[in-house]
Amino acid sequence: MTVKQVRVYSPGSIANLGPGFDVIGVALDSLGDIVRLEKIDEPEVRLSVKGVGADKIPVDPEINSSGAVLQLVKERYDVSHGFKAEIRKGIPPGKGMGSSGASASATAIAVDHMLGLGLNTKELIGLAAHGEGAVAGAPHADNVAASILGGYVLVGEDYDVVRLDAPNVGVIVVAPEINIENKTRKARELLPEKVALMDAVKNIGYATRMTAGVALGDPVLFGRSICDNLVEPHRAAMIPHFWKVKQAALDAGAYGCSISGGGPSVFAVGEPVGEIAKAMVEAFSSIETRVYHTTPSNRGARVI
Repeated sequence: MTVKQVRVYSPGSIANLGPGFDVIGVALDSLGDIVRLEKIDEPEVRLSVKGVGADKIPVDPEINSSGAVLQLVKERYDVSHGFKAEIRKGIPPGKGMGSSGASASATAIAVDHMLGLGLNTKELIGLAAHGEGAVAGAPHADNVAASILGGYVLVGEDYDVVRLDAPNVGVIVVAPEINIENKTRKARELLPEKVALMDAVKNIGYATRMTAGVALGDPVLFGRSICDNLVEPHRAAMIPHFWKVKQAALDAGAYGCSISGGGPSVFAVGEPVGEIAKAMVEAFSSIETRVYHTTPSNRGARVI
């Protein structure tokens, strides 16, 4: 028997997390989306969006992460009825905090619960990653794995994910009010097809030390390992004053600082969060910004 209506909360996330491009992500506390899913008789997918940045999110299921999840479920499981999904945004879209991933993750959890599909973790992550692909151009699972599972995640092949509890540490995300059209696609287009071996070695070292910091419950080692020689140098060009903002964060006491997801937000890890946030905002100069004070969340998406 199917459930007629279900509501799911899914946290936002920071993906890439410095050296972990397309592999490492962490869920965020107090930043999330809610999806209310209803079964309808008509064989179609209807979407509505409310909340933060709702006017910037398309309701065409073909190019909406939640809609793409529902359409795939209808095709894959031969579902004759339709769905109506109301997406209530708590995460600003296009800022690198896992907005589309949170919506896709909440929808995957909701439709699995509604239809009683009994999907395992890998299947849920794969379904949500398909939704991400509708926005990003290709599926990637570092955001959705963090949103679904909570904590600190490492994504392997075929959506095989290792999850660890994330350390308790302050996270500051500063989002500049700049508009980058097709931001996710552009951020990927900036990346080189080949990288220097030494840069790759450095990133492997940072990523392994960062994971060791998480496993050891050492927030300082975790934060100081948020360094990136492969992606950050190329994507920094998208973000005005990026290097100045990063240095300001480090000078104010941050353990580490990098681009949040595909940008343009910049995140820092460390204490005291107030002084770090102030320094970052000032370094953005005349650009208007919005600041989010948060911590890693070890709770993932859940029915509410």
